[in-house]
Amino acid sequence: MTRKFIGMLLGCLIITSLISPLAHALEDDRNQPIRISADSATRDERTGETRYEGNVTLSQGSLQISADQVTVQHTTEEANAIVATGSPATLTQIPTPEQAPVNAEAGRIEYRRDQDKITLTENARIEQNGATVTGVRIDYLVTEQQVQASGEEGEGQRVEVVIPPSALSAES
Repeated sequence: MTRKFIGMLLGCLIITSLISPLAHALEDDRNQPIRISADSATRDERTGETRYEGNVTLSQGSLQISADQVTVQHTTEEANAIVATGSPATLTQIPTPEQAPVNAEAGRIEYRRDQDKITLTENARIEQNGATVTGVRIDYLVTEQQVQASGEEGEGQRVEVVIPPSALSAES
């Protein structure tokens, strides 16, 4: 195997290990109530949208989101899309009791239930145990457990993966 291929493979493994915990959080999280706190809330029954603004916090079990604004779309009985925006919006979740929390931040964090996809855009960053992935956009397709991180060609913004020495020695 070439050194470049091994580097790409290791990078993909690290990215997957950082983002997959977002979808495989503590089993009890999905059974917990969603709690939202904000300075104001507006519900539009015609569009099925509720917008929370000003110092918004959303929690469900170990999941914690902080943002300037959170929009929840309800076109069925369940939320179809949750969009958090901020400078930055942040997300923290504990994958399993044995693992360190996953911390993510971006100008926009979007979860699309119908696509089973989490998208981080506008200076996207994910960190766990000192390993980080940054890029203009990071998509995680939950069902496929597939990660796609991208920079912005022509703008000089590239994907960057930082792997701490402790992660490399644990892989050996």
